[in-house]
Amino acid sequence: MTQRNKNILLCLGFVAVMIIAYQFSFSETLHLKSEISRLEEENIDSGNLARLSANLIQREQFADSLLKKNNIKNISIQNNILEFLNRESEEKGIAITQFLEPHIFVQDEVKITSYQFTLRGQFKDMQDIVYQLEQNYNFGKISHVHFEKKRDYRRGRDYLECFVMIESFLSE
Repeated sequence: MTQRNKNILLCLGFVAVMIIAYQFSFSETLHLKSEISRLEEENIDSGNLARLSANLIQREQFADSLLKKNNIKNISIQNNILEFLNRESEEKGIAITQFLEPHIFVQDEVKITSYQFTLRGQFKDMQDIVYQLEQNYNFGKISHVHFEKKRDYRRGRDYLECFVMIESFLSE
């Protein structure tokens, strides 16, 4: 055998040994290394669970405080508005003459619900109710308020009506 053939055979043998070594040891080592790094990341994530749990508890307490601050007890906004209006009408002597069904429509993937109601009574009392709805409660945006002086011809008296529209937004 010539020296050239020996060198070629040596190179081919070296390449064959490297391929076999990669198949049996190197690939398994690389696979185990990636598995260890993945498990270490999971361990770090599980170590953060206590911190994340405390963070979620704080968020829940914050959300509860916001609901309490905005005087929202039930999920239904309509029930909350009716409860507020009934309470205020008893205190101030205002009559709720109309409470229409909510009007719901979707615009640009946002669900907009409009609540419409009409009050009858003294201007200052109705103005106070509208102010409270706007400032102290978070039922939605007051989009329209209309005061109208009307005449009761049967009794010969004038009275004041207030039409209010509240819009509540919910993204879908």
